[in-house]
Amino acid sequence: MRRFRTGALALSLSAITLLGADAKDCLNLDARVDNDVSSPSGVRVTVVGRNRCSEDLDGSQARFVVKGIGTGGTVIASQNGRFGGTVAAHGQVETKVFVACDPDRVRSVRAEAR
Repeated sequence: MRRFRTGALALSLSAITLLGADAKDCLNLDARVDNDVSSPSGVRVTVVGRNRCSEDLDGSQARFVVKGIGTGGTVIASQNGRFGGTVAAHGQVETKVFVACDPDRVRSVRAEAR
């Protein structure tokens, strides 16, 4: 019986490890306006995620929202996004997101985990 409990405990701990860390807790997000593209209907934003955990992450679970910030710090537009593929442990991933808004009103952008 003791051997069974020890085995069950080891199996439970293994399952917890396999579930991995939450992408929201592991990714540092940075966003910047991509000035290579100009559009009267919005801004294209480059979002970079840096995995600070020692485990690979499922990029499709790494959801975020990009916010276009206007004068006075007000959010004038937002767009949801996510990364694809796998984000390697201590690795980096990048994607582009288009935020529909008046581009002349955007003073800065930021990305936040969802």
